[in-house]
Amino acid sequence: MRHTAAGGTCAWRRLCLGVLLWLGLAAWAVAQAVAPSAAERLEPVAIRPQAGGLPLAWHLQVLDDTSRSLTLEEVRQPAWQSRFTLPDNPLLGREADRVLWFKFQLRLADPIDAPQEWLLLVPSVSTHEMRFYGPIAPDGHALAEPVVTGMRHPWRTRPASSEQMAWRFHLPDAQPYTVYVRAESTFARIYDMRVWRTADYLESTQDKRMFDGISYGILIGLLVYGLVLLLVFGEPIYVYYLLSCLCALGAIAGFNGHLLRYPFANWPAAAGVSYTLMPALWAICKLQFGRQLLNLRQFAPWLDRLVVGLLVALGVAAVYGLFGRHPLLTFNLVQASVVLASAVLLVGAIVAGRRRYWPAVLYCVGVALLLLAVGAIVFAAWGWLSWRPGQMNLTQGALVLELVVFAVAAASRLRLVLRSEQALAAHNLELIDALRTDPLTSVASRAGLEVQANRWLREGRPFAVLLLDLDGFKAVNDRHGHAAGDAVLAALAGRLRESVRDSDLVARLGGDEFALLVAGDPQRDALTGLAQRLLAQAALPVEWEGQGLRVGMSIGIARRPQNGDSLDALLRAADRAMYHSKQQSHAPGFNFADDIAAAA
Repeated sequence: MRHTAAGGTCAWRRLCLGVLLWLGLAAWAVAQAVAPSAAERLEPVAIRPQAGGLPLAWHLQVLDDTSRSLTLEEVRQPAWQSRFTLPDNPLLGREADRVLWFKFQLRLADPIDAPQEWLLLVPSVSTHEMRFYGPIAPDGHALAEPVVTGMRHPWRTRPASSEQMAWRFHLPDAQPYTVYVRAESTFARIYDMRVWRTADYLESTQDKRMFDGISYGILIGLLVYGLVLLLVFGEPIYVYYLLSCLCALGAIAGFNGHLLRYPFANWPAAAGVSYTLMPALWAICKLQFGRQLLNLRQFAPWLDRLVVGLLVALGVAAVYGLFGRHPLLTFNLVQASVVLASAVLLVGAIVAGRRRYWPAVLYCVGVALLLLAVGAIVFAAWGWLSWRPGQMNLTQGALVLELVVFAVAAASRLRLVLRSEQALAAHNLELIDALRTDPLTSVASRAGLEVQANRWLREGRPFAVLLLDLDGFKAVNDRHGHAAGDAVLAALAGRLRESVRDSDLVARLGGDEFALLVAGDPQRDALTGLAQRLLAQAALPVEWEGQGLRVGMSIGIARRPQNGDSLDALLRAADRAMYHSKQQSHAPGFNFADDIAAAA
């Protein structure tokens, strides 16, 4: 059997390795098939209306302007023209604070499209400045004035009113025209430029606008949800959730270019600060929410300390992002912290979930979703993966979905807290009932008697108090022991409960002394009948270890309001009547406080 299992394991390993090798070869073959040759990349791009736009990335010649000061005239000189190169993979690159010049040629695929307006779209909102030069005819003259726009410039500089960088142009005929683009950026790493017919692009943005509108609507709804939870319960965890939603909304609006378009249209510096800070603040609030929800301090203290360290690092990064000269360092630190923090919180959620803390399971799902999406875009930013047009939408959707899952996790936690509070309240009631109950006889204790009597007194209700004391109980204890005495007390307490109504109360005040609270306004004849029944029950023997144990009973009766308007006064009046009964050597064995007061 052991040999068979080992053989099966080896077979599975060989199969997995074969599949991985096949996938690698397939991916390499696809890459080789997609990538055009160098000669094809240098040819002018024949532009035509095309669904999804016409990609230019493989035709971009790139010049790295390390001096950051080259002009168009200098770039067009032969010395600099020779320095333009074709990147091996234009869709793979690492973020860097640099100035790049791009050069490419365009021509009309069909001269009939000469009246059309075209749009050169650069899928970036984080580029500080974009300068578009051209189209430049073969004779060297430009068909239009240069266009300068970017994050450092007000919204009115956008020639196509697009959140992303875009440039309008015309080609009057089918000859090749040269275009130069100067890009200065801290965050953008690749420029997947595409040429669109303007009408086609405007039509294609409808889906993106719909997606953004749904995302913002969900985030605003979650903001309201978090605010309601905060106002109702006032716990810090809901502060962090509320701030997470708010910062996520700001971060997504910054990445989509909506901050610069709407609230900061004339204040680009504020949009730039928000673009840098919002991801850091979102990560800080997300970490704090995770700490609170998962209760890491209790379930995983070492993970909690690691999260606190990440919080400190993110706080330093946020401050540095405001005053430092290297915002890329801040952005990279935030990216690394988000990935690391998500992984740490995923581990924390697994640890908490193993203890059947169900909100942690939901939290685990949310973090895992975001970790996959954020990991893809962060790894692409670090140059580990190629850029894909849908990566930002994937991350945006995962972020919104994560907050939705967090909302469900918060509701689950709230349900657990409410259940815990209900259980605690029930336990407190049990403790209170235990304090109000005599443990030996299971009738009310003196505390229980006081609670019931004081309630009736507050309500102004009439009632009667019967004070009962056993005669001959000490002799039973001395002759047969305390166990026999306890049996007598328990048996008589049961008989007393059977002799009264459910609305009445039987209590043991201590030792061999009992008390009854009789509800309502019982007449003297009714109380006399009750006392006689109680005396008859007390006269019956109590069976214990084959013996019949007998005790007697003396009863004192007081009524409210005739004999007092407080429990102490009523007990004193009943006590005097009860002791008068003890002094009588003949029936009836009970006395009314009214009779004792009249005789006195």
